[in-house]
Amino acid sequence: MSSFDDEELLQKLQELIEKNSSTEDDTDSDDELFDDDPITTTPQAIETVLLSLPADDAAAYTDGEITVNIRTGDSTLIKEDRFTCYVYTDDYSPMCNSYVISYFRRNADNDVNIIIHSFRIWLPGKYFLLVRDKSNGSLLRMDFEIGQSMNITQQPPETRPTCSIEDILTTSVENAEPGWNILSTTPGTCELRRYALESRRLKIYNEFRKGLRGRELKQNQNLLIQTTNRDWDARILRSFQNIVMPGYDFTQADCNSLYNAALQNPYEPLYEKLANTARQVICLMNPGALLNTGGKVVVRQVVEKVCEDKEKYKLWLCGGKQEIESVLDVYPSLKDFFLSGNVLTQQPYSGFELVQAFFKELDNEHLDPSTPTMDALARAVLRHHEKGSFSTWSLSSIRRFVAEEVSPRYLRRAIDAMMSKKKTLPELPIEDIPFTHLPNSTSEFEDSIRELNEMVGLDNIKKSIITMANQSRFFMERKKAGLRTSNIAAQHAVFTGSPGTGKTTVARMLGKIYHSIGLLSKGDVICADRTRLVGRFIGETEENMKAILDEARGNVLFIDEAYTLYEGATDRRDYGAKVIDSLLTVLSQPAPDMVIIFAGYEKEMDAMLNANPGLMGRFPYKYHFSDYDAEQLLEIALHLFAKDDYLLGEEAKEVLRQKIGYTLSQRTKNFGNARWVEQFIRNGVIPAMANRVTMDDVKDYRHILPSDVEEGYKKFNPRMTELLPHRQVGFNS
Repeated sequence: MSSFDDEELLQKLQELIEKNSSTEDDTDSDDELFDDDPITTTPQAIETVLLSLPADDAAAYTDGEITVNIRTGDSTLIKEDRFTCYVYTDDYSPMCNSYVISYFRRNADNDVNIIIHSFRIWLPGKYFLLVRDKSNGSLLRMDFEIGQSMNITQQPPETRPTCSIEDILTTSVENAEPGWNILSTTPGTCELRRYALESRRLKIYNEFRKGLRGRELKQNQNLLIQTTNRDWDARILRSFQNIVMPGYDFTQADCNSLYNAALQNPYEPLYEKLANTARQVICLMNPGALLNTGGKVVVRQVVEKVCEDKEKYKLWLCGGKQEIESVLDVYPSLKDFFLSGNVLTQQPYSGFELVQAFFKELDNEHLDPSTPTMDALARAVLRHHEKGSFSTWSLSSIRRFVAEEVSPRYLRRAIDAMMSKKKTLPELPIEDIPFTHLPNSTSEFEDSIRELNEMVGLDNIKKSIITMANQSRFFMERKKAGLRTSNIAAQHAVFTGSPGTGKTTVARMLGKIYHSIGLLSKGDVICADRTRLVGRFIGETEENMKAILDEARGNVLFIDEAYTLYEGATDRRDYGAKVIDSLLTVLSQPAPDMVIIFAGYEKEMDAMLNANPGLMGRFPYKYHFSDYDAEQLLEIALHLFAKDDYLLGEEAKEVLRQKIGYTLSQRTKNFGNARWVEQFIRNGVIPAMANRVTMDDVKDYRHILPSDVEEGYKKFNPRMTELLPHRQVGFNS
């Protein structure tokens, strides 16, 4: 039903209108009726309110019941449906309400207990109770705090006036708006909840102003919604919109899909999205795509649509903070729509929200944890949150943890229990929660740094990358502490060196490092080269780049042999320049949620960058990967053998050293370094060993003999493994 037809609230508004009809000569005086200053007197009908949690295992962090004891000041019999109770966290996230599941217990005519069941986990923190008295319409609020030992400390109760946030919440939103349950329980949405309640309050207030023949107060509802991950989907935003702007359609548009160069009319998807003429919110997702090909036309069409009727059409931009700021800097016409206060930000997930998210996923998997399991998991999540361990986890990370780590363990145990003919379904025990698989504090960062340090050679590169990573982490921590910090410089880099010197491996570690400190939302590596980027005809290159940039959002884009993209200014048949133009759009953004790495031979890379001065300045870091010497290649080989549980004696090791040394003496420009060593072992030594062991009477599957190395080297021709660069060819237009 429409929230603004709520009979109880509208009746109270009508009473206020009639009460103040004699003062209509000053229509602005109605503001006093909605003064949000608390009234600290308790309603005369209610004498005391007491709260208590279950006495059984009272110190445990679990779900369960909370008891509200209400005593009135007279001896009149309290009817069972007289009071409705609601419990919220201090940021308006619901814990429970008596409208859903509750029990009524009478202690005396004027003394009752209302026992409310909560499906959420009670944790130490601040909460408040709302009690609606249907006999007189009053609303009481009582703040309380649950301590570390789960004891409750109550504050004196106070009444809330008509059209207060609490009044709007209990009459116009809770149990009335289907989307509120989604919005109020989704982590990181506290700013959206507060904005939704204030918007609904203004709407109700304007209904009252109309009753006093006053003019309606306006509200700019064009919004910038800044997200930090992909947890906020269309369902959440639509739920928010239905509360904030009921009666409007919700048109969500992914900016990546509004321009399609493969179509005869590339803007056909855009026109289809804008064809709706009903009142609507146009929500543009992934706005960074507006900086790519076709973005200028998309922006112009959207601006024209909204300007047709600014009351009928509202505009929301939803994306990363830096992404949105970059778009607004490029398109001032968009910036004009948004007031400085119309920015809503996805907040870092609190310990409370993470605990609730874990148990919600358990419920989605139909897993019922025991009380000890609830307590242990809740405490573990809170400990890890306090250490900052969950900084890179999203709701999908929690979902995967439950589905991949917890469910299979429970399933094995549950099947065993069923086969033993137990008559009750087993609860989820503590043993089925792999606590060691929860993230340790800064573990991803430290693991990546440790993995980097374990690489053979690359001493100067290791030092530079660790310094750069520490500086980025330092700046991020300053921002979290609220200290003024200039925009963190882009981390794009150029890797030069021969094949097999560790460039791709280091790029993967950089992705993990940047993800661990929050510079990248995903941290994977997307590898590409000319063949994947450059099209065969006009328009295909743009489509390729649109697809690769969308895939690389939040990740490291590693472009191997990047120098092949530049064929020289005289070759008009080549589309490599269009690739570079597309990349410059990202490279020019201060924080694009993407790191681009160009890789290739030093001489060729220097030539390309020197020929493109604008390109050179976009890469603040340049790392040269030197060729490995014989001892380093031997060390790499020994690591590979040890990784797969092979053993080499001293004699076999010496033969291996000789073969590596001889190969290096014949080294050519395209020699594969570590890649050659790996191929030598996988395709030469191991097959030779397999042939020998198969024919031997004694089956020794671990020890590699000198003859295995000799035979493998004969069959494995090093010259066949030279890694040749791609031919630099143009395409016909």
